Amino acid sequence: MTKFDMGAAWDDSIVLLRSHLPLTATIAAVFIFLPNLVLSWFGPVPIEPAAGASMEQVMAVFRQSMAEILPYQLLISVIGAIGGVGVLRLWLSRTGTSVGDALMFALRMIPTMVAVQIILFVALALAVFLLLLPGIAIGGGGGIALVALGLLGFVGLAAYFWGRLSVISPIIADRTVYNPLAAIQESFVLTKGNGWRIFLFMFLVVLVFLIAALFIGGMVGVVAGWAGGAGRMVTGLVEAVVAGIGGLVSVAVSAAAYRQLALRTSSDVFK
Repeated sequence: MTKFDMGAAWDDSIVLLRSHLPLTATIAAVFIFLPNLVLSWFGPVPIEPAAGASMEQVMAVFRQSMAEILPYQLLISVIGAIGGVGVLRLWLSRTGTSVGDALMFALRMIPTMVAVQIILFVALALAVFLLLLPGIAIGGGGGIALVALGLLGFVGLAAYFWGRLSVISPIIADRTVYNPLAAIQESFVLTKGNGWRIFLFMFLVVLVFLIAALFIGGMVGVVAGWAGGAGRMVTGLVEAVVAGIGGLVSVAVSAAAYRQLALRTSSDVFK
């Protein structure tokens, strides 16, 4: 079993980000930055609850906002996945491939990627249901305690499986796996014994990026407040830039983890 080295994975992430940079940056701009920019500028505006609204009214407004934005978010997710798999195909190729071939490959893999997301969503919903159901059924003080324990258990499971399932996309891109269950199974095989290490690596990268994004967002929020009607344009532009950079970085760390864990022969190496 190969032990996961976070330092080596980060170094490899930097190497990947620098390789094919003009091509991968263009793909990220087209498939991540532009869709998010269009949504920010022209998509539905989140509905704000009225002052003094009750919890039921707040939840009703939230559900209405989610219903309006969800179709656009799903479309952006699919478009972003195409770009991400295309970038992975370029980075993980051992024989060389063109941008056109990489993107055509990503288009062919859309059904697999969608199926993986559906499977993981169903598993996530089932886990939430099973962990929270006992506390909800009991009710009262004991029920609240059980719900709290269930939520704590769910957070732990989610963190662990984040690490175990983090290399699904690189597996699909590198090994041309069309069967979503086979991709999930192979991710479990590759990350065996390293789930928590990989989770910690991913979490630290996300945490650093999130802190930077919040800082930038706060600065932009102040500027956008001064900009009046142009505030949405400025905020949308920055959010799209952050989404593009974040998407590319997340793909890089996933690819780096995969490259480190995948067992290769001397003749089967990454370029």
